[in-house]
Amino acid sequence: MSEQSKPKRRWMPVLLIVSLAINLLVVGAVVGTALRVRNNDHVKTPPGFGSALYRALPKHERQAMRAELSGLHRQGVDHRAADFQALGDALRAEPFAADAVEALLGQQAQVMSEMQSALQEQWLIRVSAMSPKERVEYADRLEDVVHRKSKAGRKHD
Repeated sequence: MSEQSKPKRRWMPVLLIVSLAINLLVVGAVVGTALRVRNNDHVKTPPGFGSALYRALPKHERQAMRAELSGLHRQGVDHRAADFQALGDALRAEPFAADAVEALLGQQAQVMSEMQSALQEQWLIRVSAMSPKERVEYADRLEDVVHRKSKAGRKHD
């Protein structure tokens, strides 16, 4: 009697390895999420001051600010692109000229300072034009932004 061996199932070990890998991914995602939620210091950290002031404004005010400051923003983008090119050249230069890099960093700081001043000026104009009731509503929205409350709780626009 001839002995017929069962055909080997080569796919079985591969299937087991794939299954184990998927299970490990799921367990890793669950454990990672649990640890992140439990030890989340990010929730306790307030947002940046300027971004919170901006996000708490009503949508139409944010749109108006963007429209009014778009030219200044575009100018900053154009300068930034040229400054990155100059920075790349300065970093590749031999000998390295730290003073040239320092000058570029100073230019960028000046551009950012001008943009921040323009934003603050526009923000203050808008807040000054608000009625007392609108300022209270704005303060409530600002508090929501700072404490990262759900948009479902309050209407922001």
